[in-house]
Amino acid sequence: MKKITIFIIGLIVILIIFATQLQRNRNKEKTKKIFYEEDIPVEVAKVQEIILKDEIESLGEIEPYQKVVIYSEVSGLIEKLNVKEGDYVKKGDFIAQIDYRKRKIEYENVENQLKAAMINLENIKKDYERFTNLFKEGVISEKKLDDIKTQYEVVSHQIEALKKQFEIAKIRLNEAFIYSPINGFIAEKFVDEGEFITESSMMRSVPIVSIIDISKVKINLPVSTEDIGKVKKDQSVLVETDSYHDKVFYGKVSRIYPFVDEKTRTVNVEIILENNSFIIKPGMYCKGKIITGERKSLIVPLDAIMKLPGSGNYYCFRVKDNFAEKVYIKVGKIGESYAEVKEGLNKDDIVIVTSQGILDTGKKIKIIEEKT
Repeated sequence: MKKITIFIIGLIVILIIFATQLQRNRNKEKTKKIFYEEDIPVEVAKVQEIILKDEIESLGEIEPYQKVVIYSEVSGLIEKLNVKEGDYVKKGDFIAQIDYRKRKIEYENVENQLKAAMINLENIKKDYERFTNLFKEGVISEKKLDDIKTQYEVVSHQIEALKKQFEIAKIRLNEAFIYSPINGFIAEKFVDEGEFITESSMMRSVPIVSIIDISKVKINLPVSTEDIGKVKKDQSVLVETDSYHDKVFYGKVSRIYPFVDEKTRTVNVEIILENNSFIIKPGMYCKGKIITGERKSLIVPLDAIMKLPGSGNYYCFRVKDNFAEKVYIKVGKIGESYAEVKEGLNKDDIVIVTSQGILDTGKKIKIIEEKT
């Protein structure tokens, strides 16, 4: 009985020792876990120095480089209209024919009269030479010679008048044909083949077609009076459109308007872009960035900076000996993925770009990735 009691007591002691040791191990694991939880995993990036461009941003609308509206100089039937909207034409290409048949008849009639008069004059000239010889021989009277001379002069004057009529007929015939004055696309057609152009429609300035040249395009960007002094002719301009999100087009400042819009207090700056592929279309809206200069700047990823609520103050967390350090910074230009830092950081500083919401100065961190 005594041995059993001793055995039970020993067993109890062993269990107590085992339980105590188990609790100690659990406490160690808990302490280790807490220790690891204090090492906050973060991603970081290095503060970099780059060349930043000073830009003036403005919104504008694409316009054709040149637009020509063609009118008819003559009235009459539109016998041929050789183009439709969207057609590409070159300078000198045939566009339309107006009242050609009637003018061709007039032209040929005057031409025939002129030819007949010149043949007649040639015959009179021969008669005059022959009569001159006969007069010298005393065969004919002086009056006979004067008559042929007068006849020669009259026909000569008739020929001069017919030559002028012929030139007018030629001009009128040429007016029946309309040719393209530029390379470009037919933007709009205002009449159809078979229509009749009257004097009254000409007075109302009814055009035939309009042609636009979009081998280049132009944009008028409004620039504030505060910034217009930074803009110079031939400065580079980056142009982005909603239609081509992945493309940036390059143009130049071609003209700075000499007056201020009284309503907007802005000055229009004309930009010219090459558009040989014709992918930029008139009517598109765009954003232009006029490059006015460049400078060395420090930048950090946009994810690295935080803003104090209700203020214009920014801060970030810098890595210092495996600990986080809160740093207040002065921010300059903000891009799509970066922010310029004017004060508060140095080149090659390491900043934290994740987990800022649970960080504070003195928090121990564990770098799991460095981004570029």
